[in-house]
Amino acid sequence: APTTAPTTLPTLGAPISAPPVETPAPVAPVPETLAPVAPTPAPVTVTPAPVAATPAPVAPTPAPVAPTAAPVSPTPAPVAPTPQPTNVPTSQPTPEPTNPPTLPPTNAGPPTVLQAIQPLALQGGNEFNDPNSYQSCALARTEEQEGINTRSTAKIAQYYALYSIFCATNGVTNIITESEGILNVPGWIVAAGWESNSLDPCSGSWFGVDCDGDLVTKLDLFSNLLTGAFPPEVMLLASDGPRSTGAGALQRIDLFDNMLLTNNGDNSWWSDLGSSFGFLFFKETAFSGALSRLPPNIREFDCSFSFISGGLTQQNFQGLNSLIFANFDGNAYNSTVPSAFSSMPNLQFLYIVDGFISGDLSYMVGMSSLREHWADSNPGLGGQMPAGISSIPTLESFSITSCSFSGTIPTEFGNFGFVMKQMWMYDNDLTGTIPSELANMAALRLLQVEGNSFTGSMPPEICANTVFPRPLEELGADCFDPGFSCECCTCCSVQECPI
Repeated sequence: APTTAPTTLPTLGAPISAPPVETPAPVAPVPETLAPVAPTPAPVTVTPAPVAATPAPVAPTPAPVAPTAAPVSPTPAPVAPTPQPTNVPTSQPTPEPTNPPTLPPTNAGPPTVLQAIQPLALQGGNEFNDPNSYQSCALARTEEQEGINTRSTAKIAQYYALYSIFCATNGVTNIITESEGILNVPGWIVAAGWESNSLDPCSGSWFGVDCDGDLVTKLDLFSNLLTGAFPPEVMLLASDGPRSTGAGALQRIDLFDNMLLTNNGDNSWWSDLGSSFGFLFFKETAFSGALSRLPPNIREFDCSFSFISGGLTQQNFQGLNSLIFANFDGNAYNSTVPSAFSSMPNLQFLYIVDGFISGDLSYMVGMSSLREHWADSNPGLGGQMPAGISSIPTLESFSITSCSFSGTIPTEFGNFGFVMKQMWMYDNDLTGTIPSELANMAALRLLQVEGNSFTGSMPPEICANTVFPRPLEELGADCFDPGFSCECCTCCSVQECPI
C-alpha cells in the first residue's frame, strides 16, 4: 500500500480484479482499480491525542511584550513641594507618587519562554508541574534553542508545539506497547532537525516539517515509528481558531503507518485545526474513540484500519463542502451512513468497506460528483438498491459485495451509459432476472453478480459486449445454478471468479 494518500485525484482505468468477500479497504482511490480486495490508501492528503480533551480557555491572555508605564528608575518622594512639578500638584503636594510603577524597574525585553508559553498552555500551565510530562520536556527543549529569548511569542509557540509532538511520540510507551510486551520502545526512524538546538523549524532541515515563509503548513510523519499519544498541542499551529498563535497555517497532518501511535481515545482537537486545514491521514495507527467534527474545509480524510468506533453522524459531516476523498474502511461505526454525504458537492471517492454500517444506500441518492464508492463486507447494509443511484452522472466504480442487498437490479442502471466501468454486486441476496438494460453501460469492463439467486439467463445483449472490440472483459455469474445459465461468462461462482 502506498505510504501516503494521493494529493491529486486518480484516473480510473481497466480493473484487474474484483474485491474479495472480506477485503481490507482501499488505501487510496485507484482509478480503474482492482476489485476492492485491498483498497488503496488515501491522501497525500491518515487523522492520536490526549487522555482527556482539555477545554479551551475563553481567551488566552498574551504575555506582555514590555511592562506598561514602568519608569527607568523610580521617582524619589519629594521632601518638599517641587517648584515646577512635572504633574499639576494638588493643593498639598503629595510626598509620594499617586501612581506607583506597576512593575519593578527593569530593562524591558522579550518575554521568557515560560512567560510566552504559559498563557497558551492547554492546561493553563499546570502541565509543567509534572517534570516528567511531555509538556515539560517540550518546554525544556524550547528553552535550549539558541537565541530563543530574542524570538517572538509566535516562534516560541512554534517550537513548543513541535517539541510537544516530538516529546509525546518519540520512544514513549503506551497501552499498545505495553500489551505487546515491548520493553525497549523504539524512537523515530528519522529525527533530522528535531534534535538540534540551532536549526529553525522553517529552515527546511526538520524532517517532515514544511513551511510557508515562517508558518508551519505540513507535518508528514508517516511510517516513522511514532509511539506514545499524538498531542493536542498541534492546535497551536492552526491558521485561526481558539488556539491559533500565529505559529502556523497548518494544512496537512499525515501519520499513516505508525501502528504503535495512539490518541488516548480523544479526537476533539482536530475540530480546531483551522480554516486552512485540508488533509488528515491516520490510516493504520492505533487511534481510537469516536470521530469528531472535521475542520470546515477538509478535503481528504483517511482513518481506515485504526480503532475508531462511532462518530459517523450527521452533525460531524454536515456542510463539509470541500471534502473530495474519504476512507472509513476497517473500523466499527455501528451506524447508518448519514445523509450529509449526499449533499457534499465535491465528494468523489467514498470507501466504507468492513465498517459495521447498516441501513441502505439512500445516502447515495443526490450525490453529484461521486466517482468511486465501495461498501463491501457490511452484512448490516442491504435492502433494495435505489434506482436513483443511476442519476449520479460521474459514477465509474461501484462495489457492494458480501452485504445483504435483495430484490432486483434496477433497470435504470443502464442509464450509467459510457460512465460506469466496473461493478461488483456478488455475494448478496439479489433475485429476478438480470436486466438487459445493463448492456447500455457501453464502457463497462467488469461485471460480477455471482453468489445471488438470479433466474433465467445472461441477456444476449450483455454477452455481445464481451466480444472484441467491445470492452466487457470480466463477466461473473452463477453459471452452474440449475435456474440460471450464462454462455459468455468468464467465471461462474464466488469461488472461481477473481477477487
